[in-house]
Amino acid sequence: MTYNSGINPAFSGDTKKTILELLLDGPKTSGEIADKLQIQKSAVRIHLDSMQAQKAVTSYFKIVRLGRPRKIYELTESGRELFPRRYDLILSLIVKKIEETGGREQLNKIIKSIADDIAADIRERIEKNNVSGSFEKSLKMLNSVSNEMGFGSSISKEGSETYSLISRNCILHKLALDHQDAICHGLHDRIIQKTLGEKVNADVELKECIALGNNYSKHIITNKSVERKDKASST
Repeated sequence: MTYNSGINPAFSGDTKKTILELLLDGPKTSGEIADKLQIQKSAVRIHLDSMQAQKAVTSYFKIVRLGRPRKIYELTESGRELFPRRYDLILSLIVKKIEETGGREQLNKIIKSIADDIAADIRERIEKNNVSGSFEKSLKMLNSVSNEMGFGSSISKEGSETYSLISRNCILHKLALDHQDAICHGLHDRIIQKTLGEKVNADVELKECIALGNNYSKHIITNKSVERKDKASST
């Protein structure tokens, strides 16, 4: 098993990388950073302004004794995320341990429970935004949360009550490669189904899947409640 100790390529320039590493030790002024790097403060500020625009760094003023307020720079949570964090490794070991001790049935049960909790949170947001009465608006809220989670998703209308939700990034890709059914169906499909299933009879079908080698995952989502009403009214 290999470990990548490199920083995010977007910040891999020597100076920016060093600044991030210095700020990882704690907040600092541009002068303190300049002294460490032995370069001009103006050059440091240019890098810090760029990193602040990318939301990797934030700043605030702090009064030190009787002197003038000093501008302090520190890493944001996004900045900390630029450093390697092997979530996938730890998560894979946790899943493996659950499967070893409780079997695949227990693993699937836990994953479905997690999906239900996530769906409940999304439904709560849908209710707070007063869009629960609209299937399309509920889908848009689901898509928004999906993007917050990192799926890189988008939604398109395929028919009168049919939509496609395309996810270009699998946030659990390495885990899904070994547990495709549990992750892609037990988690991802179920989040969508449970989010919408409280108000409507939504049919969710995974047509393409990144874990199976496709370029993206594609869910076809149909509002069956409307389809049934249309059929009933036509008879």
